[in-house]
Amino acid sequence: MTEAATRFLIDADPGRLRLRNAAATTLALVLAMVALLTFIRVADQPVTVAMLGTIVAMQSSAAVKDRQQRSRVVTTVLLFFPAVGAVSLASVLSQFGKVADVGFIAVLFGAVWVRRFGPRGNALGMVAFISYFFALFLRAAPHQIPILSVAIVVGLSASLLVRTLVFPDRPRVEVRRLVRALRSASSSVLEVVTNRNDHDLTVLRRRLDRLGETALMIDDWLDRHDAAQSLSITSEDLAMRVFDAQISMEQLASLLWSIEPGATWPSGLDDAVASVRICLQNRPPEDDLRAARKRAAAAADRADLAVAEGIATVVAYRVVQANLAIHHITTNALGVADADTDQAAEPEAKTTPEAEDSGLNPSTKAAIQVAVATSAATLLGELISPDRWYWAVLTAFLVFTGVSTRGEILTRAGHRIVGTVAGVVAGVALATVVGNNQPVQIVLLVVCVFCAFYLVTVAYAWLTFFVTVLLAMLYGLLGDFSVKVLELRIAETAAGGIVGIASAYFIFSTGTRDTFVEKVNDYLDEMIDLINAGIESVVAPGGETDLVAETRRLDNALQDVVTAGKPLQMGPAVRSRRGVRRLLRGLQVSNRSAHALARAGVNAARAGADAAPPDATAAALRDAAAHVCGTITAVKDIVAGVDGDPPEKTTETMILDVTGSSDIPPGPVRGAIRALSNLDRALLEVTTRAYPREVTR
Repeated sequence: MTEAATRFLIDADPGRLRLRNAAATTLALVLAMVALLTFIRVADQPVTVAMLGTIVAMQSSAAVKDRQQRSRVVTTVLLFFPAVGAVSLASVLSQFGKVADVGFIAVLFGAVWVRRFGPRGNALGMVAFISYFFALFLRAAPHQIPILSVAIVVGLSASLLVRTLVFPDRPRVEVRRLVRALRSASSSVLEVVTNRNDHDLTVLRRRLDRLGETALMIDDWLDRHDAAQSLSITSEDLAMRVFDAQISMEQLASLLWSIEPGATWPSGLDDAVASVRICLQNRPPEDDLRAARKRAAAAADRADLAVAEGIATVVAYRVVQANLAIHHITTNALGVADADTDQAAEPEAKTTPEAEDSGLNPSTKAAIQVAVATSAATLLGELISPDRWYWAVLTAFLVFTGVSTRGEILTRAGHRIVGTVAGVVAGVALATVVGNNQPVQIVLLVVCVFCAFYLVTVAYAWLTFFVTVLLAMLYGLLGDFSVKVLELRIAETAAGGIVGIASAYFIFSTGTRDTFVEKVNDYLDEMIDLINAGIESVVAPGGETDLVAETRRLDNALQDVVTAGKPLQMGPAVRSRRGVRRLLRGLQVSNRSAHALARAGVNAARAGADAAPPDATAAALRDAAAHVCGTITAVKDIVAGVDGDPPEKTTETMILDVTGSSDIPPGPVRGAIRALSNLDRALLEVTTRAYPREVTR
């Protein structure tokens, strides 16, 4: 039971990154709360001072997302200026009635506009927004600006303390956890394909997707850290080892799945799979690892490569080798202090190209959308409740955070409304049970903060749910709790969501479907690049192409496609939903075949120039690659809505005939042929199952 729970937690949160971030945010809030409650008692200040500093601590911890720790420290220090500036502006303008509302809209515009400057700009804008908002909410007066500035300093100091001393960057610990998650994901895949009584393709695909996502998280770690500072290997070599482990496991899963479920496996395959299981354990004894390697090697030597079982045995041995290499890397780390990890340069903030249709930067367009939406939300919110109008404005602003297309904004607004309604029900129930028990209210408040930030990446509705419950506890602490207040929150949230959606649809509208088609085209362009690079590596080993980097670019492009397609999978049209799901599934299957082609290219590069095939075979391979690229072009046309017939279906035998021989020995050439065949088959499935154009209509 404990092992199953541990695996679930590892699979749900590879590297414990969500747990770490949620814990850091919660601890920063607790420290700020304790320090500020003590401060206001000594200084005889109202509790609202402590509330502002606590909120700043929480927001700064959650909003600062620079890749290197040194940059995160700098950003956190810089947050003082927009926070104090926003509080001062709100305090002064609040003396002039509706002028404060105009100032709020201006701050919201600026908070979105500065997103063009990357993570630091986004953090500065979010803290300015939340500081202005809470200054209005707490009815701050100009004479309170100095004491509120002290509260902001305390809040930022708590966040810095947690991020630098309690939860500093620990690259070695993080990469070991990620590698452990990679092994767990691999073990989950193996568990499905070796269950001969219950073959569930949907579960297998889901677990293969998780394996790929975990490998990408390790690649992200390599972007942020120099592996040589923490491990006895370079970043390039670690990327190659992880690539080997991922691709060989995908190939093993494909081969084992192709074996008849009721068939009896040869003893060699059983031995090799048993060895894989040992190598996927977290802390296996060294003797067991050595024995597993010998057993898998012996099985591979005896394998009959004329049958699928024999090929699977050899691939299982490759899985053993890849995971043994990672075991040795992560268990024999160099004794370098984790603090010395900021050597990598901070990547420059990406500048977004100017939009062709309006000549405006996307962040400027979003800022205008937000300004219009929040202006309308202010008017509508005040009609509903002159005292609680800010919830409508808050919703109208937040539905634009982290999203850009109409579908994404609609989904975000829906999540916020659903989360708010559910949170109100839960908040009323908890408030009834807890009553005026302040210690319990504080504990629940802290628990809500942790859960909100732990689950926010799972679904935005969870964040809204726990924040609403938190507000119920907060109103209870302030002695202002009532069911009517929470009912007003539902009405204001719905109003803000509707206004935000209307703004997204009518002002600088960005189509969800157009964005999805664009992302699919970008992904297919990356696939064509990978095919060409992989085939060239097979026919002319020794080139400079980094196929591992090409593969990760392809994987990241697929992630963008999946993200862009999520809103379309929840649309009202059943045929459209199904078409998008089939397209995404087909691309994910194609992606694994592209991985296999990249693996063939890597193996050819390792074998050296002597492994180059004859000229006729090389020319035929290029022709076969061109055929597959033609299939990709057909997929592009179908997704774009261009009329045409699906391309001719091909098979591995046909591609083998193209090369001039069907008797090519196992090796990079044969691997490339098999990968091209599987890739072409998967893409043809996309063209036939998505045809006629269900996706684009």
